[in-house]
Amino acid sequence: MRSLKVLILEDNPFQMMALHQMLNANQVFDVLTTDSVESAMNSLDRRGPVDIAICDLQMDGRDGLSLIGHLAMTGLARSVIILSSAEQSVLDSAAQLARQQGVDVLGVMRKPASVALIGKLLTKWLRVRSGLPEDDEPSETVDTAVLAPLKAGQDYSAQWVAHFQP
Repeated sequence: MRSLKVLILEDNPFQMMALHQMLNANQVFDVLTTDSVESAMNSLDRRGPVDIAICDLQMDGRDGLSLIGHLAMTGLARSVIILSSAEQSVLDSAAQLARQQGVDVLGVMRKPASVALIGKLLTKWLRVRSGLPEDDEPSETVDTAVLAPLKAGQDYSAQWVAHFQP
């Protein structure tokens, strides 16, 4: 993957580490991690703009929407990925608000993030920046590699039994 600069705004250390590793798995190594809106703003002021900012919405203190507002005013991120464990309607509303402020919202992700979805969003970003047609909107789907051993048309109903516990 082309050398991308990515900012991660995430106040949970484990989630931040996981996102950083997912970006590394997608060949993105220029990653700036911050755990507060203030440190993100300071880091961007010192280091300069990034290609993509991954913003957690729900944080202690100022939230991800504060950073998105700052990015809208300063243009210090070319695109934003909104990340949260909030309901999908909240994510969609936040994305709509960001777009109304002139921010390019690359996508929204519900926690926990997946390396496959991050890869799709990064590929989408590269395609758009290269002038290629955009693929379908990335979404959380079943990994087809997991289903590969299953042969099409074969009846597996006798092999799979569901057991429910109270």
